[in-house]
Amino acid sequence: MDFKRLGYFAVVAELGSLSKTSARVGIAQPSLSRQMRMLEEELGVPLFSRGPRGMELTVAGQLLYSRIVDPLREIGHAIYEVRSLPAQSGGDVVLGMPPTMVHAVAGAVARRVATFAPKIRLRLVDAFSGYLHKWLEAGELDAAILYGPTPSGFNATMLLEDELVLVGPAQSPFANELIDGKRLEDLPLILSGPAHGLRAIIEDAAAKADIKLNIATQADSFQLLKELVESGVGYTLLPPCGVAREVSTGRLSMARLRKPQIKRQLFFAMRADAEAPRAVLQVEEYVRQEIATLFPAQRPALAARS
Repeated sequence: MDFKRLGYFAVVAELGSLSKTSARVGIAQPSLSRQMRMLEEELGVPLFSRGPRGMELTVAGQLLYSRIVDPLREIGHAIYEVRSLPAQSGGDVVLGMPPTMVHAVAGAVARRVATFAPKIRLRLVDAFSGYLHKWLEAGELDAAILYGPTPSGFNATMLLEDELVLVGPAQSPFANELIDGKRLEDLPLILSGPAHGLRAIIEDAAAKADIKLNIATQADSFQLLKELVESGVGYTLLPPCGVAREVSTGRLSMARLRKPQIKRQLFFAMRADAEAPRAVLQVEEYVRQEIATLFPAQRPALAARS
């Protein structure tokens, strides 16, 4: 079976559109459509239902996608590593991080690069995940830390999964409590704009739990989110590492959620055509080391690739 054809199938399944897949993978739409028909003929079952809403997976298509998506990602990462071997362990690496991870690990990662890989010229870019995804896709970044589910179209591997907490002003009545997710309906929330990864995670979890969020204010700045909460405008939802300093100094408070417990996944995503792939992989390793230090419970899942 053609490995590349399976890769095309996975992207079509993720995007639900031949035209979007054609633009992403660089193959003409008629050729892509023919590849999908050939795959269906080879398997003897329809994989997609084609309609006005695009390409929707059949039961057989869902089964195939669920079984191949992780192996394809691992194979892609292995190919990337092999291709990087002849390269020098130096060069320019532009790495994008969402603000919560900049807050948590950016300085430590930069120190590791400066100390252990001085030939790598690292540039860090701080932006919400929605922007980072677009810039990585446009070739303006070599790699980025992105929110899950698994970012499509990139060589992406998971870094960690952790929970979001309710962040409030210092005198919040919910400080250090475990509160039911339904209480969010009564609170004025301050969230980032709808295009950003963390907002999508929060809204998806709320919809599944039948919680109607009261979004009173939107702010496309991580620091501004925290300042608005501190000033008493409302509450927000963030990972604990993003507010640890403010909580420890008494500027903010946080409370854990249940029903639902909202979790985020973070992935390290790389462009397949990065100019210095070995350097990108080295930076990825330093990111993993810092996250393992910051999140000890994640250490087994964050073991370095051999």
